[in-house]
Amino acid sequence: MKPILYSLLTIGMLSACTSGNVAQSNSVVPPTITAVNTGPLNGNFNQSLFSTYINFTANQTISNWQFGFYVARTFYTYIDPNPAESQNDANTQMVMQICEMPAASTCSTLQYLKAPSVTQNDLSAGYTNILATTTPFTLLAGKNYQVKITNSNQWSINNISSAPQSLFFIVNGQILNTTTESSIYNLNINEQANQAAIASFNQNNWNVNTNLNVESSIIVPSPVNYAAGIGTYTIPANVSIHNAFNSDNTVADFFQEYLANDLKITASIDNSGAANSGIVIQQISNPSTINNNPEGYQITINGNQIIINVMNNAGAFYALQTLRQLWNVNSGTINQATITDYPRFAYRGILLDSSRHFFSVAEVESLVDIAATHKLNTLHWHLSDDEGTRINLQLNNMAAYLRGYGNSMTGMMLNQANLDPTNYLNQVYASVNTGYSGMYSNSDITNIISYANQRNITIIPEIDSPGHARALIKALPDALIDPNDHSQYFTSEGYTDDALPVCTYGTDITVGPKFTQVYNQLYTTLNNLFKNQKPLNPANFIANEISVGGDEVADQTWYTPQDASCLQNTEFAALSALEKEHLFFKKFAAQNPNLKVSGWQQFVQTTESALGRQIVAANQVGHVWIWNESTGGLPQAVTLAQAGYPVVLDYSNDTYFDLAYTQSIYEPGFYWAGYNNTYTALQSAVDATSTINAIGPQYQGNIKGLEGTLWSENMPTYQHLVYMATPKMAGLAEASWSPASTTNGTGNTASYPNWQSLARRLGCGAMAASGQYQGFLTYLSKIYGIHYRGYPNGINLEAPQACN
Repeated sequence: MKPILYSLLTIGMLSACTSGNVAQSNSVVPPTITAVNTGPLNGNFNQSLFSTYINFTANQTISNWQFGFYVARTFYTYIDPNPAESQNDANTQMVMQICEMPAASTCSTLQYLKAPSVTQNDLSAGYTNILATTTPFTLLAGKNYQVKITNSNQWSINNISSAPQSLFFIVNGQILNTTTESSIYNLNINEQANQAAIASFNQNNWNVNTNLNVESSIIVPSPVNYAAGIGTYTIPANVSIHNAFNSDNTVADFFQEYLANDLKITASIDNSGAANSGIVIQQISNPSTINNNPEGYQITINGNQIIINVMNNAGAFYALQTLRQLWNVNSGTINQATITDYPRFAYRGILLDSSRHFFSVAEVESLVDIAATHKLNTLHWHLSDDEGTRINLQLNNMAAYLRGYGNSMTGMMLNQANLDPTNYLNQVYASVNTGYSGMYSNSDITNIISYANQRNITIIPEIDSPGHARALIKALPDALIDPNDHSQYFTSEGYTDDALPVCTYGTDITVGPKFTQVYNQLYTTLNNLFKNQKPLNPANFIANEISVGGDEVADQTWYTPQDASCLQNTEFAALSALEKEHLFFKKFAAQNPNLKVSGWQQFVQTTESALGRQIVAANQVGHVWIWNESTGGLPQAVTLAQAGYPVVLDYSNDTYFDLAYTQSIYEPGFYWAGYNNTYTALQSAVDATSTINAIGPQYQGNIKGLEGTLWSENMPTYQHLVYMATPKMAGLAEASWSPASTTNGTGNTASYPNWQSLARRLGCGAMAASGQYQGFLTYLSKIYGIHYRGYPNGINLEAPQACN
């Protein structure tokens, strides 16, 4: 693994492009923020609404000002054009004003500032809110003021990471950034009650596992069978690796590298088939021993050597991952044993979102290493969304990836550095006027593919559309904006202008010819970059697979009464937004029959669980990922699998790794689907079993596997990503690789995962007694230099019972 120079990478990323239009003013001192209060405060109509009060003191007299901040909410007011869909309305009862304090005798109404067109430079956008008074209101030096936003319906604020931060003033066109400390935040939440609930959750999870088997091995994920022998084997200082399996020494080279790095052992490599010492890799004589699985392996460790029996290089690579854990326990001395192992699921994935926050090539490769150590085999790479397109698709337009106030896209996803508990390196984070950029060159893509494939990881690239396409629209407005479309919609991320003109696809209506050509070319170019992959297990790779995303199109997108193109194209006129999307993808697939089209469940399925009426056929689909919570996702998965679609379970309440670990106000992350931790990631094994059992036997094989997601709205740095991913990834690894008999309870505990077993193997790190095995998390930290959540004390935060 290449070393990660966090501070240098971050500074380079932020300064790669700077905004030439706006600078920090040196002549005006910004007001001092003195308090941020959120919650059901005075003035709320009911407890389902929430308010935000921000207090500040003016240090100078300022007129002609605007006020802005990042918050994982939007304060835009939206009224659904269809009165029957009023549940989509946003902030219709909200009141925004600024008042001089303490008497609030002088006030002015505040308005949300939004550029009139997506083709213009942004003001407010997404979770960046910029407000201005409707009447002149001068801030007087020494006076105290309160920005008062009441009766918002955009979800309550339950932790500091989702509260207003990165606050700024705009004075005469210049940005004045301010800083807040966590001590001034009052979320009106009882943190003591939160901590009690967390302790109860941890205790209950532990108690229900009391009678479950605790595996005797220390390996993560747990193997199918570990048969302990008698005695030990010590890897000699000069050892031979005999690759009798084939002449491809990719895995043998990894053995050589890891032995040198971990133990300072010198290893030679040959392709000899006759050896009675060292490490031998050879063809397995009876593949049924490993369930005829090309990723399986059998390891025999005796007093003289290590023998690895496999079907292909992927099995040898996973045998290496197991052995590396074992030889790091006691400086190269390993207990004699026979280990038989193969994965439960063929698809074991992690999604990386490089759109919202850009991660360098070295950081992507580091994540690949960590995923491979967990025996994951797929990187679902989200490369384009509303906030940026990070891949060269011949756009030739910086609007696709450059953002910062004064550019086409405003500053977005502005986590504040000193409020982020993962920022142990004290990195500089982007402010609203930071020129924030990042794009992977074609050579970057080629190198990352090669790096991943050598570690048996296949990459599935994703360009999200027809919603989540705002960055593409910014880059190519002439082809992607339909002048006939005046539909008024509102996405869950607060956008009103992020959808492509689907009703014009394949037609001569307005931008139809340009849009059709550009859209087809985007995915052709994408496929050409990723179509020649060669993972260690060739069966992992589906030729010409690309993902179109297809999720979260707002209900009134392409609303026919407001979209003349949809009215003119009679095939689309009577369809709902989701049905329009389905038909669009069907037409796209017909025009591109060489592609395997993948996407989230909404690209072929209704909001409930029924299949759309006009959708891409199952035989042209690579994968369908399900992001719904398990209760709603299970029937969706059943419907899709029984219709022949290959399904991957990303149940949000199990494996959405961007969700906060707990309800503590200090824990970073979202919580719209609950809280995610290592336990819930392991729970995905149980939920997968429930899903499979609900499917007819002949279709159960269409549940291909499990995936964890690293959506990066709230992940400004790589170390923040690592914090959210580990140790959750260990729960996912155990759930997707280990047999259900290991991960799932039985009888009265059948609906619970075998948590004690995994928790004990994850270990207690620095809390462990001297000489005791410190666990898988200590191993991860040692090998990759990472700070998992809870570092350096292992799984103590989630399973203190294992460590006390």
